[in-house]
Amino acid sequence: MKTSPPGLGESRTAPGLSKSRFINGSQCHLRLWFDTHQRDYAPAVDEVAQFIFDTGHEVGQLACMRYPGGRLIAQDHRHFDEAVDETRGLIGDRQVPALFEAAFEHEGVAVRADVLERLPEGGWRLVEVKSTTRVKDVFLLDTAVQLWVLKGAGLDVRDACVLTLDRRFVRTEEPPDPHALFRLHTVLEPATALLSQLPTKVGDMKAMLARAEPPAIPPGEHCFAPYTCPYLGHCTRHAPRFEHGIDELPRLSAAKRDELVGLGISEIRDIPPEFPMSYMQHVVRRAVAENRDLVRGDLEASLARLEEPVRHLDFETFAPAVPRFVGTRPYASIPFLFSVHTEGVGTHHHEDYLHEGTDDPRPMLAERLIQALGTRGSICVYSRFEHKVIRGLIHALPSRAEALHAILRRLVDLHAVIRRHYYHPAFRGSYSLKSVLPALTDTDYDDLSITDGQLASVRYMRALATDDEAERQTIFEDLRAYCARDTMATVDVLAAIRRRASMPQAESDQQE
Repeated sequence: MKTSPPGLGESRTAPGLSKSRFINGSQCHLRLWFDTHQRDYAPAVDEVAQFIFDTGHEVGQLACMRYPGGRLIAQDHRHFDEAVDETRGLIGDRQVPALFEAAFEHEGVAVRADVLERLPEGGWRLVEVKSTTRVKDVFLLDTAVQLWVLKGAGLDVRDACVLTLDRRFVRTEEPPDPHALFRLHTVLEPATALLSQLPTKVGDMKAMLARAEPPAIPPGEHCFAPYTCPYLGHCTRHAPRFEHGIDELPRLSAAKRDELVGLGISEIRDIPPEFPMSYMQHVVRRAVAENRDLVRGDLEASLARLEEPVRHLDFETFAPAVPRFVGTRPYASIPFLFSVHTEGVGTHHHEDYLHEGTDDPRPMLAERLIQALGTRGSICVYSRFEHKVIRGLIHALPSRAEALHAILRRLVDLHAVIRRHYYHPAFRGSYSLKSVLPALTDTDYDDLSITDGQLASVRYMRALATDDEAERQTIFEDLRAYCARDTMATVDVLAAIRRRASMPQAESDQQE
């Protein structure tokens, strides 16, 4: 016999808040106001963000396989009342062991629970599914608001958990077992501890949303935690633009920034030399104040250690949430493309390899990499990323370990060399290749279809999934062009740094 739990049959009004909006409002009331009244202030969802959403959906579907016989609430967010009705009916059916996307409302707050598991001893377990490998603080608030709504709606919730991907899981020849792929974290106690705060928070958010004008909240650290706010561009559109603002100082703490602002300092050039800062912050201040680049230490000697023939290496990788290849874990970084530029007299030789199949790219990529890099000469990279990728290949391909170890020993991190010895005001506080390249050369990435590694990863997975051969080949060409630009960038940056190293340096620079 089907029965209705207390509260689930009450009359309802249109919900004023959802779980996601409550989380956004906990970050910033202005973000919630825009979510509710002015969503067009946020930019359209880009490819990378959409891929993250799609990954969450994929992981959520796998999580549901842990609960055979579970029932999905079919009504979407546009039919919330119908979803509540469907939920009420299935909760009363004791033959249903679990519900997916169950809908509840309490005090004008609407939630859809990822999983509700009926417990053998009675009551329910709330399970929040996340496509990460660890429990973050925001997940506790996420769970708490659902717990508050479910309990307020009269549901007997006896446990609350967060389900994440298990970083310890290793893929075998068999499809991933959803019981082994995930890890269940009990969070009932910390989530319950937050419940007393929720009525006040909800009341404050409702009162704020009822006002005709948005709250006056200036941009600050809260714009980036726990997530970067999509309205940041709108909120900072009228912010003053500085030639070299204090935010260019590397690793500037919020406290140190507030101290500078309190002194009325917005420009780096106005910071007194005696103001306490880190070594690198002092370097940036001095370069900006003197309006010139700085060479520190013996840059020429560091560059002289490079052995010919000098090669330049870059990888592109993707990291599927659900492991695709034997021996890999969730979010393991899998290289699928490399580019190698070899310096020559008046010219450069370029070679690359892009794996175009859906099988494991690593065996063939490693073979081609070993051939392309030869057995002698320095190999310039930019950051420690290539070291990490090659170590991953060594672990995955023990038969090629000796040759890969030899490559590893030849790597030279050009990023570390430049950071140790050189700074240019046009870097604007960043030593990323995309900051350094245009500062030292006439080249950038603006003419390319793919302009960063995240988008390269997303496009590669799109190419593997599409049945459109023309689209696939276009993406592959764009990927090759992007990776080749990265290695040509280090060729050009090295040439520029060599020219600067050969120029006379100020005596004060030599003493640094």
